[in-house]
Amino acid sequence: MNIRSAHFLPGNQKQLGNKYLLLECLGDGSHGWVWRAERLLDGEIVAVKIPKDITKEDRELAEGKELLGLDSHPNIIKIYDMGRIEKEWFYIEMEYFPSQTLAQKMDVIGCKFGQSYERIFKIYRQVLNAIQYLAELEVPISHGDIKPHNILIGDNDLVKLTDFGSSALPEEIYVRTRENGGTVLYSAPEFSYVSSRKGSAQDLLLGDIYSLGVLLYQLLTGQLPHDTPAAVYRHAHFPKPSELNKSINEKLDLFILKCLEKKPENRFQTIQDLKRELEEAVKFQNFNNISSAIRPLSENRDWSSQVLELISERKYSKAAYLSKQIFDTERDLLALHQHLSALYKDKRYLEFSKAVREHQAYIIKNRGDDDLELLELIIKVSLLQRNLSEANKWIEHLKVKYTSNSPEYMHLKAISLGLDAKYLEARELLECLNEKKPRQIKIIKQLIQVCEQLRDHNSVVGYLKLALRIKPNDISLLEKRDFYQKISLM
Repeated sequence: MNIRSAHFLPGNQKQLGNKYLLLECLGDGSHGWVWRAERLLDGEIVAVKIPKDITKEDRELAEGKELLGLDSHPNIIKIYDMGRIEKEWFYIEMEYFPSQTLAQKMDVIGCKFGQSYERIFKIYRQVLNAIQYLAELEVPISHGDIKPHNILIGDNDLVKLTDFGSSALPEEIYVRTRENGGTVLYSAPEFSYVSSRKGSAQDLLLGDIYSLGVLLYQLLTGQLPHDTPAAVYRHAHFPKPSELNKSINEKLDLFILKCLEKKPENRFQTIQDLKRELEEAVKFQNFNNISSAIRPLSENRDWSSQVLELISERKYSKAAYLSKQIFDTERDLLALHQHLSALYKDKRYLEFSKAVREHQAYIIKNRGDDDLELLELIIKVSLLQRNLSEANKWIEHLKVKYTSNSPEYMHLKAISLGLDAKYLEARELLECLNEKKPRQIKIIKQLIQVCEQLRDHNSVVGYLKLALRIKPNDISLLEKRDFYQKISLM
C-alpha cells in the first residue's frame, strides 16, 4: 500500500491495520503519539507508540530496537515489537504500565513529592538499577536521555525507565540525532552540542552518569545545575546542592558534584561505584523533610535553545542564519559550531567550507578539549568534498588531544588514505583498529571496501562472514554476500 499521508491521525476505537484497536491516547508529543491499545491477536493490552511522520526511514523511527529480545527488567519498559503495518504506519509495541511521569509529579504545584528523602532515594535507586542493567549487558546500551519526563512512576512508586529514542550502542557513529531527543539541560558537556552521541561503551556510560547527577541535583533542590544549553556546554559555575537545600549533608553534596564533574574521567566510572558511594552518603543524611520543596519544572530558553529547536524542526536555513548572527555579534564558538552544523545538515557544503576558511584561526585559537566534535565535523565535510589536503590538515589538529596511535585519529586517517587511493596504508590502519576494538561493524565494513580495492577477495569474504555474524540482517551486507555467491567466491 502506498503512503497516503505523511501524518497518520489516530482516534479512539480506531483499528490500526489488523494488529491493534486504539483505546486511549496516553501522550501526544511533537514526534508521536502513545496509545493504550488492544492487541487483536490475543486481546492483550499494550502501549503502542506511533510516530507522526511516517515518511521517515525505519532506522530513524526504531526507538529502542536494541532492547528487542532482551530479558525483562522490573525498572525498564519492555519493548515487544516494532515495524510497519501494511507497509505504511510505523509502530513500537511496548508494555502497558499505568503511571505518571516523574516530571508530571514534580510539576504539580503544592505536591508533597519533593519533601521526602526516603521517597526520592527509593525512586532514584530504581533508576540506577535500570541504568546498571543496560550498562552490564553483553553489548552495553546507553540510555542517553535520562530526565524526569522519561521516568514513569506507578503504584507504590514502582519506577520504569522509558523512551529509548536517544539510546546508543558503543562505537556507533551518528546513532541518534537530537531530533529524536536527548534533552540538553540533562546532558553531559561533551554531549551537550553534538549531532549524535557516539563513543565507546565507557564514554556513553559516563554521559549517563552525568545525567544521573543532574537528576538527583534537581530532585533535592528543585533546580537544574544549568538553565541554558550554552551554560551546559561551557559547564558554567553552579551552586552546590547544599547551598540551595541546607539539609543536604556534605557526603551527599560531594556525591552529586562528582557525578557532575566536567571531565568524564573525574566522574564515577561504573554504576556499581556510584551506588556504593550513594549508600555511604545516605547513611549520613538526616531523613527529616527536605528544607526546600521541589518547584514545578520550567525550561529557560536562550539563543542556543532556539537554534537547537530550529535544527530539530529541520529548519536548517533559519538555524544557520540565527547562529551566524549570534556569532557575528558575540564571537561565541558554540554559535559558530551550531552555524556549521546547520549548514552541514542543509548540505550547503560550499558555504560550510567558506565559513571554516574565514574563521580557521579563530577555531584553532579558541577550541578546547570539548570541541572535538567540531573538528570531526570539519573533517567529515572535507572528506565528503574529497578535499584531502584540507581534511589531513584538520586531522593533524586532532593530535593535540589524541596521539597518532589513538583509535579516533587512526580511523579518520584511514578514511583519508582510502580516498587518496592509498589502500595498503589504509588497510594497515584499519587492521590495527580491528585488533584494538574487535567486532566494530563500521571498521569491518571499511576493511571489506579496502580489500575489494586491493582485489583481495579471500579477505573480503572473510570479513564479510564476520560482519554478517555481527549484523545478520544488514541489507547492504546481504546484497554483497549474494554477489559473491553468484561469482562462486562464497
